[in-house]
Amino acid sequence: SASASAAGATAAGGADAKVAGAAAAAPVTSASADSLMSYVARLYQGLPPLTAAERFSHSHLDTLQAPLQPLQDNLESEVYEIFEQDPVKYAQYEEAVLAFLKDRLVAGREPPFTIMVLGAGRGPLVKASLNAARRAETTINVWAVEKNPNAVHALRHRKRREADWACVEIIASDMRDWKATRKADAVVSELLGSFSDNELSPECLDGAQHLLADDGVSIPQSYVSSLAPISAPALWADVRGRPGGSSGGGMAGGDSGQLETAYVVCIHRAFYPSSGPKDCFTFRHPKRPLEESNDRVAEIAFEAETDVTVHGFAGYFDCTLYGNVRISIRPDTFSTGMFSWFPMFFPLQVPVFLRKGQVLRSHWWRRHDARKVWYEWALSEPAATPIQNPGGRSWAIGL
Repeated sequence: SASASAAGATAAGGADAKVAGAAAAAPVTSASADSLMSYVARLYQGLPPLTAAERFSHSHLDTLQAPLQPLQDNLESEVYEIFEQDPVKYAQYEEAVLAFLKDRLVAGREPPFTIMVLGAGRGPLVKASLNAARRAETTINVWAVEKNPNAVHALRHRKRREADWACVEIIASDMRDWKATRKADAVVSELLGSFSDNELSPECLDGAQHLLADDGVSIPQSYVSSLAPISAPALWADVRGRPGGSSGGGMAGGDSGQLETAYVVCIHRAFYPSSGPKDCFTFRHPKRPLEESNDRVAEIAFEAETDVTVHGFAGYFDCTLYGNVRISIRPDTFSTGMFSWFPMFFPLQVPVFLRKGQVLRSHWWRRHDARKVWYEWALSEPAATPIQNPGGRSWAIGL
């Protein structure tokens, strides 16, 4: 009862007062202070060392970042270098290519197999494919396709320097424009964003599907985005306080623009009032039929498990590279140790208060025109809200 709780609190307060009084009565000597410091130091030294992922994420906690747009912009060398340090992602890609090569060999197919790495960057997927071929004890020919001139220079340097790159041909072109002299047995790409498709992997791979043989395989084979409501007042306040002209800020200006923009963020100070994320948009490759639209619409409902104020949604992805080889930033299927992606944060224009058991019904759209792709989102329960980011007015991804 409330009175019992109050009584307990009073008793606890009295006990605390006695301890405090005893502590005040006993003077702290230099020896006891040194002993305490030594004890704390031993506890600290006994902690396990931080993993690479923990070291990387520590400096990014609750830091808003504008999502990358690698199709529209050429990435800097420093960005490539950070991603290449991921200890999990490229190991998983190597396992996926290995599984593909083994399946082809079991099916009686004759090597060499043609693998096209689309968006090769500085070559980590090329290296993963070469490692997989060596482990499968087979031969491959690799076409490394990259549009970024600086990355192409790095690829050519590796080809000159590394002996096992003799089977690699470097193509300086946009994957959607290049015409190959032969079809690929597999296309391998790392075009995913934090919300799966927000770096336009569907548009890129659709545009490059003409490079793939009729029975060819895409790595990744599929990916699905997911969402979960979050209570994050400090994060929401940071979004609202961003200046209109800042990177990642909205073009509409004022609060409207900032709160109609999604951000990449290593979410730290947040509460999740509903059990687990729920799936939003799914994409599969190769796409059949190719003419099918990449626009999507989804309705997702969540039940509040406690009284809470919801400030927005956390977005994730789960990706099947090949067979049962996966990478994921979704909390319940997370690829432990991977740090190439942080979640997305989709803010609400106005935070919504929910009572325990109330439903939060959200609506999501992925839309496009000739120049861009964008997301829109809104609520219909507990009360209808205006659609955020209509027409991509505040945030869009350039084609």
